[in-house]
Amino acid sequence: MDKGIVQTIFKDHFESYRKTRVLSRRQYHAAGSIMTCRTADQGCHINACPNGDYEVLMHNSCKHRSCPLCGSTETQLWLERRKRQALNCRYFHVTITISHDLHPLWRRNRKVFTNLMMRASWHSLRELLQDFKWLGALPGAIAVFQSWDDEMRDHCHIHMIVTAGGLTGDNRWIDVKKDRLVYTPVLASKFRGKFLAYLREGLNPLTSKGELKPDAERLYPPPGTTLQKCLNLLNRLGRKRWHADIEPPYEHANGVFKYVGRYIHRGSISEKRIIGYDKNTVRIAYAHQDKHAESDFSIPAKTFINRFLSHVPAKGSHLVRSFGLFHPNCRPRLDTARKLLGQKAYEPLQEVPNTQQLLKQMYPDQEVNICPRCGAELETVLVYRYGRSPTWRKAA
Repeated sequence: MDKGIVQTIFKDHFESYRKTRVLSRRQYHAAGSIMTCRTADQGCHINACPNGDYEVLMHNSCKHRSCPLCGSTETQLWLERRKRQALNCRYFHVTITISHDLHPLWRRNRKVFTNLMMRASWHSLRELLQDFKWLGALPGAIAVFQSWDDEMRDHCHIHMIVTAGGLTGDNRWIDVKKDRLVYTPVLASKFRGKFLAYLREGLNPLTSKGELKPDAERLYPPPGTTLQKCLNLLNRLGRKRWHADIEPPYEHANGVFKYVGRYIHRGSISEKRIIGYDKNTVRIAYAHQDKHAESDFSIPAKTFINRFLSHVPAKGSHLVRSFGLFHPNCRPRLDTARKLLGQKAYEPLQEVPNTQQLLKQMYPDQEVNICPRCGAELETVLVYRYGRSPTWRKAA
């Protein structure tokens, strides 16, 4: 399908869809941003030839993190930063999934629930790998939270990119044993215990005196249920088996970084997966076709909008986090590990590339933003936003 198909679907059906639903402010904001992206409503910018031969007026991007039209350059920038930080070692891709029975609690407490799930994932992995039975060292990890499956339904899980080795307390680098990070049932069991404990603490954040516990993150029961029902659910889930998956190690970080990078700055679906739209029905290709009997599926346009907006993250949610050696507070230990692996000290990206530089990196064979008369690179000389987006963000 043509680029901008998600925007077309929203323009065709959002007005009638919103009349049948009660939407949150973040969902209205996401829908409005998507429908006005790269239109006059978002303002404009002028790219001009430095020699005065040519200039062109272009409409601004919305810069919303759920907009499929805006995420490519942000993802590229994220990949550039991760590549500079990466250690010269093998990597594991770890996936940790929760029970679908917890999705109502997630929908009611998106930001806090995500925080607790991230914390439980890292604490479980860290405790296991610092045990000499498995590794006996501190690894580096990048975690990405994802709340959807191939059909854009609720499916909360964590992707973690973990180094196949770590730094010991006496500054030695140790590789994993027998190409195995940990046994997946052990990791799933450890995560289940920690995550359920964090959820119980969030549902009961008060002390015996009725005061809020220090550093407590409060959770609220979903509509139509009670605190006791939530606690009973956690008790039942504690007796079930949870799922985790660890793929064979990758030889370097590039491939696995690109894999998880697809989920960061474009919402719950890539426009490349939309292979048909007849004004009423959306036909979507499965991202993991080996897991399904068919290669694609179809849903009504309003159902598509409903599923898309259900995964718009809460304001202030951090869906990508760095742990262990990759955490900013572990910079000295990261440099020590890099030295042991024959790398130079980590140098963060000081000058952030602008949009045109990122596009050149992404499409080296294509001429973008070039003057058609003299071949000089066009420069952005004016950005006007109508107050919709931050003025310090460079237009795309």
